[in-house]
Amino acid sequence: MNVADLLFLAVEEVIPPTHPVSILAIPLGLLFMSGGVYVLLWSNFGAKKAGAIYGVAFFGFTFLLGMFWWFGGPGIPVGLGISHLPGQSSDHYNDRWYAFEAGSERAEFFDVIQDPGAFVSLEEFTGVEGLDEDALQADRAFTALAGSVGGAVGSMQEQFLPVDENGVAQIGVERLTEYEADAEAARPDDAVGRAQPFFGVQQVGEPLAAEDPDTGVLVSSQTFQATATFVDDDGVPVEPVEVGEPTTWYAFYDPGALWLPSALWAVISLVFFLLSLFWLDRLEMRDKKREIVEVEESETPAVSVAQ
Repeated sequence: MNVADLLFLAVEEVIPPTHPVSILAIPLGLLFMSGGVYVLLWSNFGAKKAGAIYGVAFFGFTFLLGMFWWFGGPGIPVGLGISHLPGQSSDHYNDRWYAFEAGSERAEFFDVIQDPGAFVSLEEFTGVEGLDEDALQADRAFTALAGSVGGAVGSMQEQFLPVDENGVAQIGVERLTEYEADAEAARPDDAVGRAQPFFGVQQVGEPLAAEDPDTGVLVSSQTFQATATFVDDDGVPVEPVEVGEPTTWYAFYDPGALWLPSALWAVISLVFFLLSLFWLDRLEMRDKKREIVEVEESETPAVSVAQ
């Protein structure tokens, strides 16, 4: 078996994560790696002191590693270390956008949506309005916001008109009836059938952004227009027709907490490092007391026993 076959097997997950081999891989690796060092220390310092010495060295190293993961460093971006806790998905602490519509429970947390004038273009929000396209793409703040808001628009669009794997719109009966009536009323003369998918979405204008004054949370808005698409005699889709009314959706930005797993790692490592250091100090003090007692006993003159 060559290297390519091994890589293929690794990518295809021939051994599933729930397999006992997968579960025992890391514990056994730590046992063999740590066990050999501990046995070497044991042979020189004894079992207890070996454990204390190894604990200080091991948890001191993991604490420094956690600090680099937590705050970053030269060539080490923040959040590069562990990204989630056991039992959580790998993207549990990632940043994400949460879509909502006006009148929903989420909308009650943000007063900014009651003031449409507070939403401005991404160029104006980042203070780069008036620049040409090349200058905009060179501005890191604008490109970062534009890329992030692009994900927000996708999330809002999925909520505005959800569709299943067959392209069928998953909307309520009342809304579906309204769309069907509008589609039939605006049906083109050359239309002979329906395209698949039939209902679609068009974005009206550009996405806007605003900062909620009370919470300081970044909120984005985008207006959508539902459409219906027919096909002609040749099965070619014709120009989509608008159905329903344009609707504005919103999304708020959750920056996530990529630092949290690394922070927990660092804090736990620090606690065990201090405990190991305290344990080692107690053992050292005990050995020193023993040495003092042995020296005092050796210096005590022998007293002859009366005959």
